[in-house]
Amino acid sequence: MEFRSFDDLLDAIGVGRWTLFMFSSYVLWALQVPYFSMGGAFYNPKVDHWCQIPEMQNSSWTEEQKLNYSVPWENRGGQLQRSQCVAFVRDYEKAANQEWSSAFITTPEEAVTLETRPCSDWHYDTSTFSSTVTMEWDLVCDRASMSPLFQSFYFFGIAVGEPLLGLLSDKYGRKVVLIMSAVGFVLTATSSVLVPFYSLVLTARFILGMIHSIIGPAYIQGIEVTPRKYRTVIGLLSTVPFAITGMLFGTWAYLIRDWRTLQLVCTIPITFLLLQIPFLDESPRWLVLQGRLEEAAKTLQRGARWHGVTIPCNNELMSLLQSLETQNTQASRIEGYAAKEEQRSRLSKIWREVTALVRTPTLRRITIGLFGCWFCVGLTYWGMSLSGTTYSNDPFLYMIMSSLMEVPGYAGFTPVVSRFGRRSVLAFNFSVCAAAIFTILATPESYTWMVFSLALVGKLFITGSYGLLYLATSELFPTCVRSRGLSLSSVMARLGSIVSPFIIKILATSYYWAPSVTFGVCAALGSGFALIIPESGNKPLADTVEELEEIYSRSRSSSSGSIEIKGLIQPSVKSKSGASNAV
Repeated sequence: MEFRSFDDLLDAIGVGRWTLFMFSSYVLWALQVPYFSMGGAFYNPKVDHWCQIPEMQNSSWTEEQKLNYSVPWENRGGQLQRSQCVAFVRDYEKAANQEWSSAFITTPEEAVTLETRPCSDWHYDTSTFSSTVTMEWDLVCDRASMSPLFQSFYFFGIAVGEPLLGLLSDKYGRKVVLIMSAVGFVLTATSSVLVPFYSLVLTARFILGMIHSIIGPAYIQGIEVTPRKYRTVIGLLSTVPFAITGMLFGTWAYLIRDWRTLQLVCTIPITFLLLQIPFLDESPRWLVLQGRLEEAAKTLQRGARWHGVTIPCNNELMSLLQSLETQNTQASRIEGYAAKEEQRSRLSKIWREVTALVRTPTLRRITIGLFGCWFCVGLTYWGMSLSGTTYSNDPFLYMIMSSLMEVPGYAGFTPVVSRFGRRSVLAFNFSVCAAAIFTILATPESYTWMVFSLALVGKLFITGSYGLLYLATSELFPTCVRSRGLSLSSVMARLGSIVSPFIIKILATSYYWAPSVTFGVCAALGSGFALIIPESGNKPLADTVEELEEIYSRSRSSSSGSIEIKGLIQPSVKSKSGASNAV
């Protein structure tokens, strides 16, 4: 067999135990991080609360009688409900020493004339959750804006961590960053259960969010050793562990209603990562790009032995890898030819790094389309994932069922994507999700089963978009910026996810329809952004920006054999057969 590219080597090695083991770190991370990324659903859910009157604590009155005497009614979210932040000004100490009678019933006419005061203590509805973050630190009323920070700080950490870990994994390798992240995660997750201050909890959530970003490099490591024809299947199936963890999370939360105990139990799976990562190989594709050819050759030969196949012997393999490295070096030189004068200063080097994802027309098109898709999918997916109390009366069942929808959402679209491609399926998924959410707005609230079902349909298709975006992004960005591209794309999703807790907890309090309108509009916009990106199905992975232009550029001339870079025409790098090579 003639080997002209790195993909040819991977095709010869095939898929087997080695490929799956290289993907295993991603799978283990996917089995761990949802316990924390969706933590707001059960560690800090929305709970009903009222003013607690200390003078009435030892009264023989029932809870309903105490509420009727002390708490006024108010219009909240379009419905008449008990006030959560004010109480009547009364002589409660005197009333508490008397037996309940009809004389203590507060009539609507009387309620209008009574003076009220802000609450200083609260009574929480513990029928569903015995302890939450909000209960422990009284994050209600004038402190209500601090409650969504529990979830938003995690997403903000992801937004910071994704470009950072992406850059580190591109520079120092996938494996070393994976090891550091696993150690940091277990220490932070365990200690965050024990801290007594909300500020420390938020700090821990931010750090855990940063480490969550290791999902990107772990996924990249797996996809870089997967043969071309299996990338769609393995790339989509690899997201199924997220769904499994979501279902487990709903089950554990149903059994454990105290937030600290629940988080401690959900930290246990991280130990499997600590046992697995030291035995993991570095990505051979990254090793070749760094010129570490001997390590790359040993890694590839190990994979071939695991699969029971034969690839070129050591000397022949080293010669092949050297030729591939030379071709990449030449391509990189052509790519940076026009910028040599600019790179004399350190500032221009930094600028080149910052603008790496918008350097050429094709790369700009890819970046704009993917960034838009990621923002829309982040806001909609996480908004719907955390809306158990918005679309259902049973948050545990909603978590289990919505996570169950992720199984067909991630894996069920595999044959569809193989047949119709990435771009069209991505646009279709966004559109169906938007239609389902808008239909909820037209559904009477009494039709709870229909609202619940429509929410699950929306979750199914937005999940399909999420899983497909990982695959498309990994295929569209070249190796030289792949981790960085995936990480920065994911940052856009985090910007949306940071906002979603405020929409669910704060905005919905005044406007019950706000979550559905926001999520529906965002999903509709995502469909438009999906049509901007090029189709990447059955295309080789590009290693350099020059190769990306060769594969996807609309304006490339097939006969000239040249690439235009910053106004200069330079000959493209070709193999002996005349075709561009890709590592």
